[in-house]
Amino acid sequence: MKTKMLLAGLLFLQGLTAQKVDLDRFSFSVAYRDLPRQPIDSGYHTYAFQLQTGPLMRVAREQARGTETLYIEGWMGVVDGADIAVSLVMEDLVVTKSAIAEREEVKKDKEGKIISARRFYAPVLTYYYAARMELRDRQGRTLQSRQLVTRNQSFQYTGPEKSSRAEVSGLMMNSFDLTGPLSYSVVTKTIRDLSVDLTNSYGYAERRISDQVWVLDSRQHPEYEAFRQHWGNVKNGLILLQPDVPLDDVKRSIASDITYFESLPDKYSGRSKADRKLRYAAYYMLAKIHYYLDNPGLSATAATSLVLNDYDSRDGKYLEAAALELMEIFRINKRHSRHFPLYFDGMAATNQ
Repeated sequence: MKTKMLLAGLLFLQGLTAQKVDLDRFSFSVAYRDLPRQPIDSGYHTYAFQLQTGPLMRVAREQARGTETLYIEGWMGVVDGADIAVSLVMEDLVVTKSAIAEREEVKKDKEGKIISARRFYAPVLTYYYAARMELRDRQGRTLQSRQLVTRNQSFQYTGPEKSSRAEVSGLMMNSFDLTGPLSYSVVTKTIRDLSVDLTNSYGYAERRISDQVWVLDSRQHPEYEAFRQHWGNVKNGLILLQPDVPLDDVKRSIASDITYFESLPDKYSGRSKADRKLRYAAYYMLAKIHYYLDNPGLSATAATSLVLNDYDSRDGKYLEAAALELMEIFRINKRHSRHFPLYFDGMAATNQ
């Protein structure tokens, strides 16, 4: 009798082990092209940039031989005949307060006794400046006009430390030694920040990012080998994505792998934690795959199923929101892909 009970117990434990579901995070890499958040005429692909500064900033740029200019990723900068024109007007910075910061560096021995002390000094400037931008199209219509920085804003600059207070005082007496490089830094930072802002609004920046999915990590589970093999195929397919290459070939190469993950929820449809956990991994995988294959509708469907699956449903809500946001980006851009080439020689990029 004891032997039969022991055998039954072993069989029960073996069954539990076989169906146990452990998941592990696996990373993958994808590439795509951002779409404009504020799309304008799809035939516009060139821009011109004009910078006007106060005399102090102009001299500072000349001394630094500055060549920084505006960029909008996915657009071509030209001198004449631009589709849009960006102007940036900057007024010289004005120092309202100056001071010398002092710092003491103390070294101690093992007993905590001070064995040396050094003092360092740095110039500190409080200042303001102003900057405004305007964006017009080729017809002269204003697309954007805003104040980037006002003279009501205050900034602080701390210069490099020196070991001599007198040396710092000398720098502050010859103020252009400080305000010149500072002016140049302010100009370049403003141009750089405006470039990022306009790229986010109107540009087509190329991205390569890493993301993660959940992969079955229970060796005794009957789906272990198949799950990991299909995941490997998907990973190898997604890494081939390029922003300027349509998705057709990659979609074909992993179609059977997608079908496999779609089959798992029906195959493991029970209410046990193990089944729900496996379905979670499958829905999560499908939501990510379809998102990066520019199928936000299918991604949202998988994400909704993940929410209803009742296992870590918060992940499903996050994935669903991302898919819906991508759908909206496609709608306002009148596109259905983030993977397409850009053309500049008088040709607009073809809608994909």
